[in-house]
Amino acid sequence: MIKIKFLSNYDGSENLLRRFKANYAIYDHDLDFTIANDYDYAVVFNRTDEPINKKAKVITVIQEPSWSKAHEYIDFLLHSDYVIVHDPELFEKTHNLHIGGDVIASPSYMFYHDHVPHAFFETVANTKKEKKISMIVSYLNKPVGNYNKRIGLLNKILASDLDIDIYGKRLEIDDRRFKGAIEYKFTGLLPYEYSVAIENSNERNYVTEKFVDCVLCNTIPIYNGAPNIGDIYDERYFRIINLDSPTVIEDIKKIIEEPAPVSEINKGIYYNNYNLYKKLKEIIIDKRYDS
Repeated sequence: MIKIKFLSNYDGSENLLRRFKANYAIYDHDLDFTIANDYDYAVVFNRTDEPINKKAKVITVIQEPSWSKAHEYIDFLLHSDYVIVHDPELFEKTHNLHIGGDVIASPSYMFYHDHVPHAFFETVANTKKEKKISMIVSYLNKPVGNYNKRIGLLNKILASDLDIDIYGKRLEIDDRRFKGAIEYKFTGLLPYEYSVAIENSNERNYVTEKFVDCVLCNTIPIYNGAPNIGDIYDERYFRIINLDSPTVIEDIKKIIEEPAPVSEINKGIYYNNYNLYKKLKEIIIDKRYDS
């Protein structure tokens, strides 16, 4: 039995394995997983400081934008056997390198935010949508990506009369629409028809939990992020906003005038097309990406 160990720059192997099993349907016993050092493949999210078993092959899964500090240590971009990355050309240009190994261009394989089994979202699938729109945002004001634009949109919302519920951490807001921090994102998504979802970066194929969390809760994302999102998910079940538009608040108001369409199509796309267990089988067993 082929054994896999998960490693990353942000969490330990035990927690990574727990999240992997929660996120993805493991529908057979073709692959085995371990937190010990007897593994055949290391699946590395972004990078790791932990020594890799010299006999193991390395599959690096990029989960961060091209400009992230997670990529300052570039060995895993250069020397992995396989690299799953959302935009290989952008990474090579940004870091002035040639990605090593077999490169697999793909929409991002991200864990959804809440640490709950994926079956949870089936049990709550029929939650009544009693509220119109939410926004979940934490104060991170970095000079890269969309951080400033996200906070800028929040400030525009607060200066408007948009009827919205706002949730988040590290925010000091004196406004009746601010509902405070929440432990689980589904609290701020399940009862809502729509939710504002802004990625940290507008990179091709970079679709993260910002979008997926909404989809799992059958909530329509009002989205700004991957420019090719319509090639990845069914465009009938999300809405796009331009953060630079001077009428962005009016644009949101116009969107939510209409009842949100009800569908689980995009949830099915996430579960079926972006199941990392399925992708690992394609790489390890089917040898689909061997050069």
